[in-house]
Amino acid sequence: MIAGTFAYVLSCTVRNRVRVRLKRLRQPRYLLGTLVALVYFYSVFFRRRAYTAGAPSSLLELAGEWAPGLGGLVLFVVVALVWLIPGSERAIAFSRAEVQFFFTAPISRRNLVHYKLLRSTFGGLVSSVIMTVMIRPGSLGSGLRFAASIGLLISVLTLHFMGASLTRASSRRLGAAGLVRRWLPAALIAGGALTLIAVFLMASGTLSSSQTAPDFFRELRRLTTTGLGGVVLWPFRTLVALPFAATGAAFLRCLPAVLLLVVLNYVWVMATDTAFEEAVAARAEKNVGRRGAPRMVNAKAAPAPFSLAAEGRVETAIVWKNLILLGRYASLRMLGRLLAIAFALALVLGRSGHGGIAASAALMCMMFFFMTVFAGPQMMRNDLRRDLANLAVLKTWPIRGATLFRGEVLAPAVVLSAVAIVLALGAVALGAQLSSSAAGPFKAALGNPSYPAAALLLAPALILCQLVAVNGMAVLFPAWANVGASRARGFDVMGQRMLMMAGIWLTLLVAILPAAVVAALVVLAGYWITHQVAVLLPAIAAAATMAVECWLAAEALGRVLDRTDVAAIEAVE
Repeated sequence: MIAGTFAYVLSCTVRNRVRVRLKRLRQPRYLLGTLVALVYFYSVFFRRRAYTAGAPSSLLELAGEWAPGLGGLVLFVVVALVWLIPGSERAIAFSRAEVQFFFTAPISRRNLVHYKLLRSTFGGLVSSVIMTVMIRPGSLGSGLRFAASIGLLISVLTLHFMGASLTRASSRRLGAAGLVRRWLPAALIAGGALTLIAVFLMASGTLSSSQTAPDFFRELRRLTTTGLGGVVLWPFRTLVALPFAATGAAFLRCLPAVLLLVVLNYVWVMATDTAFEEAVAARAEKNVGRRGAPRMVNAKAAPAPFSLAAEGRVETAIVWKNLILLGRYASLRMLGRLLAIAFALALVLGRSGHGGIAASAALMCMMFFFMTVFAGPQMMRNDLRRDLANLAVLKTWPIRGATLFRGEVLAPAVVLSAVAIVLALGAVALGAQLSSSAAGPFKAALGNPSYPAAALLLAPALILCQLVAVNGMAVLFPAWANVGASRARGFDVMGQRMLMMAGIWLTLLVAILPAAVVAALVVLAGYWITHQVAVLLPAIAAAATMAVECWLAAEALGRVLDRTDVAAIEAVE
C-alpha cells in the first residue's frame, strides 16, 4: 500500500514536469532554446557516428584497461573528502508539499526514508540512460550493461553519501557511541589515504621517470591494482570496473561485488534508531518553516569588506553591499580547499618531471589566470543578475539606472581583477623556475616584464567588458536571463544559455575591436618613433578604450533599466 502510494506520487511528479516542459514550448524563447539544444546534441553526440562508427565502443574497451584503477583512485578521493571535511548534514531534504502531506499521514519515518531512496534511485536510472544515449555503445547488450552499471554506481554513491551525512547528524544524540560511530569510518578512510600516500611516495621515482603518458598510466595502474594500494582501492575499483566491462562475462564477474556494496550501504542507511529518524523529520520541518517565514537577519552575517562612509558615491555603497553578499558563499575555508587542491596538483606535476613543483605551480597560476579572466564573469553572480529579481525594490531607490548598473558590475569586477592580479604575480614570481623544455613560449612571456605588466592592465578591462555584457543581456532580455539566487533547469533552458553565451562573446568581440584598433595605432606610432615594438603603451591604450566603452554602455543600459517594467522580470522558479 505504501509502496503504491509512493510510486503514484513519483509518477505524478514525472508526468507533471513533462507537461510543464511541453507547455513551455508555446513561448518562442523556450521553443528556440529547445531547437538549439537539439542541434547541439545532434552535432556533438550523434552526427559523428556517421564517420566514426564503433568508436565509442572501442573507446570503452580501451579505457577499460586503466579506468578502474584511476577511476577508483578518484572515487576514493571523493569519498575521503565527504568523510574528512565537515560539510552539510542535510542528506535527506523534503519539500514543503512532502512535509505537509507525508508527515501528517500515518507513514513511518523509515518509509519516508524509503521514499527518498526511491526518488534518488529513479534519478540515477534517468541519468544512466542519458549517459548511455550520449556514449552510444556499439551493441544493445553493451548499452544495457553500461546503463545498469551507471545506475548501480549512482545508487551506491547516493546511499553512501546519505549514510555519511546522517551518521554525522545522529551522532550528537548518542553520546560516546555516536562519536565512535562518526569517527571510526573517518579513521579508516584516513588510514587508507595515508597508505596510498606512502605507496605513491615510494613509487615517485618510477612515476617521474616515465617517458611517455602510456608508461605513466601503466605504472599508475600497477600501483592502484596491486599491493597495498590495490587492497585499499578494491571496492572503489570494482565500482568503476563494472561500467567498463567489455564482455558479459566480465560484467557478471564484477556484478556480485557491486550488488554486495549496494546491500551493505542500504542496510547501513536503514539501521537507524528512532531518534535519528525524528531528527531528519525535525530538520525538514524546520527548513520548510524557515522558507515560509519572513526572512530574518542572520546573526552570523558576513563581515563588511570595509567601513562605509556616511557620504560618497552611490556606486561605493552598492559595491559594499555586493561584497558582503559574496562573503556568504565564498569563505576562507573554500579558499583553503582550493589552495590545497592546487598544491596537490603542483606536487604531482612536479614529481612527474615537468620542471619541478615551482614550475608546475607557475603553469597552474597561468592556467587559472586565464580561467578567471574569461570564465569568472559568467560564474560570479553577485551583481545585477542576482538583484534584478528585486527590481520593484531597486526602482524605489533615488538613483539613476546608470549609477545602479555601474555599482552592480564593479563588485565582481574588483574581486575577479584582484584574483587575476594575484595569479599573474604568482606566475611571474615562480616563472624563473620554468625550463625551456617544460614551458616553451611561457618562459619567454614571463621572462619579459612588459608582457606580465600588459596582462595586468588588460585583465581588469576584459573582465569589466564581460560583466557589462552579461548584465546588459539581463537588462535588455530579462525574460531570457537567470535572475535571483536559483537557476532554472531543463533542456530548453540549456539552449537559452547557449544563445546568451553566444551573444555575450559576440558583444565582447565587438568591444575588443575598437580597443585593438587603438592599440595597433599606438604600436605603429611607437615603432615609427623608436623603431621598436612596444607592448606596455598599447595595453594601456586598449584598456583605457575598453573602460570608456564600458562607461558609455553603462549609461545607455542605465536608461533602458529606468524604463524597464517590473512585470518584465519573470518570477524565479
